[in-house]
Amino acid sequence: MRQVLEANERRRLEVIEHLYASNRWLTLKEIAQNTTGSERILKQDMIMLREQFSKEVLQTSHRGIRLVLPSNKDIDDVYRLILKSSLAFNFIEQLIYDETKTVTELAEELFISPSTLIRLIKKINLSLGAYCVQVQTNPCKMISESEDNIRYFYISYFSERYSNFEWPYKTIDQSFFEQFLLSLAKMVHLPLDFADFKRLKLWTAIPFLRTQQGHYVEIKSDRYSHMIPDSTDFRSLIELFEKKIAITLDVPFIEQVFSIFINNHFALSYDFLIEEAKSDPIVKQKISYHAMLLDHLSDEVKICIPNRSHLIKEMYNISHFAFKTEQGHYPLPYILFNPKKIFIQSIEELFPDFINAAFVTLNMYEHKIHESYSEAARYEIIYTLLIHWDRLVPELYNQKAKFHLLIISDLDFEHAKMIQSLFHHYFKQEITTEIYLKSDISIDQIKKQPHDLLVTTFTLETEDHTLAENCICVQNIPTKRNIYNIRQAIEEKYRLKKIASNIQ
Repeated sequence: MRQVLEANERRRLEVIEHLYASNRWLTLKEIAQNTTGSERILKQDMIMLREQFSKEVLQTSHRGIRLVLPSNKDIDDVYRLILKSSLAFNFIEQLIYDETKTVTELAEELFISPSTLIRLIKKINLSLGAYCVQVQTNPCKMISESEDNIRYFYISYFSERYSNFEWPYKTIDQSFFEQFLLSLAKMVHLPLDFADFKRLKLWTAIPFLRTQQGHYVEIKSDRYSHMIPDSTDFRSLIELFEKKIAITLDVPFIEQVFSIFINNHFALSYDFLIEEAKSDPIVKQKISYHAMLLDHLSDEVKICIPNRSHLIKEMYNISHFAFKTEQGHYPLPYILFNPKKIFIQSIEELFPDFINAAFVTLNMYEHKIHESYSEAARYEIIYTLLIHWDRLVPELYNQKAKFHLLIISDLDFEHAKMIQSLFHHYFKQEITTEIYLKSDISIDQIKKQPHDLLVTTFTLETEDHTLAENCICVQNIPTKRNIYNIRQAIEEKYRLKKIASNIQ
């Protein structure tokens, strides 16, 4: 939804993203070449950005400009700031709390003219098409062919707009709502860690707000009705909650709050899934397809899946949570920033062969089930695969071609062994090492010794530029700069390998 931002907001966000991705000093000329702004305009942007982010975050010097986020912050904080300051998104957020106001009334609250708000709504609606929702005017409210689409959109918005320490739901008492969820989770024996509880609050608070407004979804299954506990077991809490929110917490209301889980056939456990498969041939078939996908990929990459049952359950769940509409579309699961895509691209830098195999296998799976996922849905599914496959990353590291260091010390053999031990401590299983043991030495002899990087305890005098560039001199013990340079060399090797595999 970047198009709803003002042109200068989009440009400044683009600049911040480029600085963040580069992670180094950049000149205005370099930034201008990689963004939509001219050097003259970017100078003005830098003044505004430094006021917004502080001089410590957006640093300038004779070397150029760089972004240095505090150690306790990440780029998602930038997106929250953009959403918070955006007129368009402030307008969109107001609609979830009050659907009775006219364009004139909202324009007055936003300190803009009605005609400006009308133009803004038209621009917003162009972007909202990707989420299968629209803004209706007079009164201003969100509309869609399916209430699910509106709920999914607001889930994406609130997850991106607010941090873990904020409670953005103005009409819901946080303490009571959390007690309500925890009580239900305890009664159905659902363990919740911090991340699970965070998602549960997000995926139920938005339906709660929408149901408060009188918007309902069709409950497509009754298989979960037996899990809704008897309210008499915690009547005192229910009465307090009902008094607080002026709503009767009966079964239909609770089903609306948990509609995302119910309508997407969410499986609480693998045993729950297998039990459902006994009476539902469609569930049984989908389990079979997911097992096929995982087994094929496991065979392809030659890594076993120790928690296969758990992974089947998670893949089954995410395939429904890809948020497909009844019209066959996949609304975007993010607003400005897709963290799942960035995560997978980061993993791809390390393990390009695995990510390629995962996408190829997913494509085979889509063909098998006669489905075609959107790009965003594919990233959601591959992300789930990566994080839930137990011991996947260590095994992928074990498979990687090792980076070979040749160590030559003119001090002592024991000194070379000490350096060797330190390198294995720093780089674990990413490297293999060899100590040069010949009694004499020459440039030709060094070249004949197989290595990716040469480590010496002396200056290597040579006119061979390639050899010199692939040599690191360690005077006593490896310094932070030495370790950094070796890390860069390892990553460069993998980057070149990725480029070569893409060409093939």
